[in-house]
Amino acid sequence: MNYQTRLIQVLAMGTAVLATANTHACVLDGNGPYSRVSDSENGDVVLEMCERAFVPIDGDGPRIHLISAIHIADKSFYESMQALLESYDSVLFEGVKPAGLDAIDPMLDDQAKADATAVRLELLVALSDMFYQTNHRLPDNIDDMIEHSDSRISATVRSIRTDGWGRSIGISNTKTFRDEELTKHTVGFVSLGADQENGGNGFDADIVRTTGSYLPTDKRTQTPEGIQALMANALHVSFQLDEMDMAGKEWINADIDIATLQDQLAEMGEDNAMILQLIEGNSFQAKMIGFVLKFIERSPTMSSMMKLAMMDMLALVETSGVMEQFDVIEDVILHGRNDIVIEYLKAELLAHPEHDDIAIFYGAAHMPGIEEVILGELGYEFESNTWAQAMTVNTKDTGLSQGQIKMMRNMIKSSLEKQF
Repeated sequence: MNYQTRLIQVLAMGTAVLATANTHACVLDGNGPYSRVSDSENGDVVLEMCERAFVPIDGDGPRIHLISAIHIADKSFYESMQALLESYDSVLFEGVKPAGLDAIDPMLDDQAKADATAVRLELLVALSDMFYQTNHRLPDNIDDMIEHSDSRISATVRSIRTDGWGRSIGISNTKTFRDEELTKHTVGFVSLGADQENGGNGFDADIVRTTGSYLPTDKRTQTPEGIQALMANALHVSFQLDEMDMAGKEWINADIDIATLQDQLAEMGEDNAMILQLIEGNSFQAKMIGFVLKFIERSPTMSSMMKLAMMDMLALVETSGVMEQFDVIEDVILHGRNDIVIEYLKAELLAHPEHDDIAIFYGAAHMPGIEEVILGELGYEFESNTWAQAMTVNTKDTGLSQGQIKMMRNMIKSSLEKQF
């Protein structure tokens, strides 16, 4: 095997799991896997993702659709998914979300509301930085942020514009709050606390979070591209977040928040928490992978080879026992997040019995665990499978003979089986 083929094999095995927001495998039931690779006579190899529908056994309640997501795929896949999901009454989708995005429970005590409000203000500070990158200025007010941001940011700001007591969060670039001076080059977000008056102590105190300086002379660090976006570029496919509008009224981000995920992983060891740095592109390892991916992006042959290898890997990961070797991570990233989306599903079924169709748009490897609850606990039965084409590569584009391609694909499968 030449060095290019070996490089593709190693990279595919190391990064294929990052193409999905999940990185884990489950035991499959009789309805089969949620992803598969098929070979056509014309030389095309196709990765397909499954939509599996379930209906209530007693006929009372909405149909539930488990729709396999993948975070890098051909643009046409996201176009078809957008149209499909918009046809359903509500969509519960995967995506680790920022801290501060969840609704603040009105039943919390005042101190808990103050703590939750502080986290929400920090999220608004982060969003104002995104606003600056797009508009080259800081926002004048919350409505300005909503009006002049893309649909995802607008929907987020709209959902967090009130504090823990249900009162509007203020924004200012002219006043001074406590010891933090705000100028035209900074912006601050403020809640007046439980008493809704200036000043105060404890949970009555003003809660303020301000941006850093945006003076023209300030040097700002560019946020690194995430590994998933770099992989999409290398394979000449699309990145889900660039293609899909998930800010619809009935679209619900049914996932864990980043702060909770970091805490849970850190409790299991510092090495586990580094997974997030790899995905976000902040670690040294991520930068090295990114360098190689940019090299592959410039070579049509290597790009096609890696795409083919990764498609095989994605299907193999779902049906192999790979995550049994990493049960600590599996508990948090797989089972823990499954528990979250199932709770969202139960709440949606309770709140909207009139709905006809509820969709769960999650990574394929999460689906068997979710399916088990739908069949065993919620009183549903299997109805149908529908397959959608996610990625395609023509083997002629790899520059390899059919014999070489077969050997490469067999070696990848053999390597996975031997390791796990």
